[in-house]
Amino acid sequence: MNKVAPKVCIQIVTWNSQQFLKDCLDSIFNQTYKNFSILVIDNGSKDETIKFIKENYFPKHGSMEIYKEFRQNKPDLFIIQNKKNVGFSKAHNQGLAISQADFVLVMNPDVILEPDFLEKLIEAAEKDDKISSLGGKILKLKWGDAEIGEKLKTNILDSTGLKILRSGQVIDRGEGETDNGQHDNQEEVFGISGACVLYRRAALEDIKIPVIRNSYIGNKFVIRSRAIRQPAESDEYFDEDFFAYKEDIDLAWRLQLFGWQSVYVPTAKAYHFRSGAPASLRFSQSRWVNFLSFRNHLWLFVKNMHWQIFWRNFWFILWHQSLKKLYLLFTQPGILLKGKLSFLQKFSKMLAKRKYILSQSKLNWRVINKWMDN
Repeated sequence: MNKVAPKVCIQIVTWNSQQFLKDCLDSIFNQTYKNFSILVIDNGSKDETIKFIKENYFPKHGSMEIYKEFRQNKPDLFIIQNKKNVGFSKAHNQGLAISQADFVLVMNPDVILEPDFLEKLIEAAEKDDKISSLGGKILKLKWGDAEIGEKLKTNILDSTGLKILRSGQVIDRGEGETDNGQHDNQEEVFGISGACVLYRRAALEDIKIPVIRNSYIGNKFVIRSRAIRQPAESDEYFDEDFFAYKEDIDLAWRLQLFGWQSVYVPTAKAYHFRSGAPASLRFSQSRWVNFLSFRNHLWLFVKNMHWQIFWRNFWFILWHQSLKKLYLLFTQPGILLKGKLSFLQKFSKMLAKRKYILSQSKLNWRVINKWMDN
């Protein structure tokens, strides 16, 4: 008799993440909701990430009897090891392609869950099958005693869902605010941060897009009239061209276009270290992160934004983009040039994806624009 797949698969992509794993995995194993498995996809870590997992969460001897005893009443834990860093998007797509769970919790290794986090999200998800993604109240972690890897929970908000502005900028609601209960209402939001988000499998299957490849005539790009569909396992949930950064926003936008709902559940709490900078200091991050963030934001517009929304909010978009470009021009001009070249290199591919996405879109542009007017 085949074993029934757990209802939830918890996916974690690691890359030199050993310092966060004990707190993260222990919080997962301590969940009050037990019907889940864990899949770790490692992107070629150079530290002892995999060694740590095997030594602490797998039996130290190989006999089947010891393995069964060790795993009794514990969720299954699996590992995919990539030889190199293939990016956040591709790594999670690897897991999504093999998972059979009804729900997938995508979370970063620097996240710690409260014991009832998963229980609260599943409870909310089961009340409405139109909900595609759910997130909780995410608060910030900070370093305590760094020598012993101590991490302290704070009452500073990290994310209460994603909010899209008229400029096209997408921010984490409440980030940096002290939690005084101002975000204690369960409500629909534009999307959920990819740091910790529960997706419904049916929604992911609905919004995945076929692999689209560029074609050439001489030195010119030509947009194919149809997407080139590869075998089903090659279909993309997260856009692999993004590599990392803003792929969660891209997916959230696509879920909106396809008529799915995203819901914020404040009673589900978690804590996020967030190694990156806060929104106000985002460009103080590394050159690599700034490059990905700048390029991917432009791709977001090309893939998902209706022309009506673009022109309706043109001056807001122009002002925000001008500020970003001026900052990069005077601080990291090489990133500005590299970002523009990379953006143009796959511009036709993004247009082909846009054609596919908007042809499948179920909502009028006015519905999407309402999120920007709030």
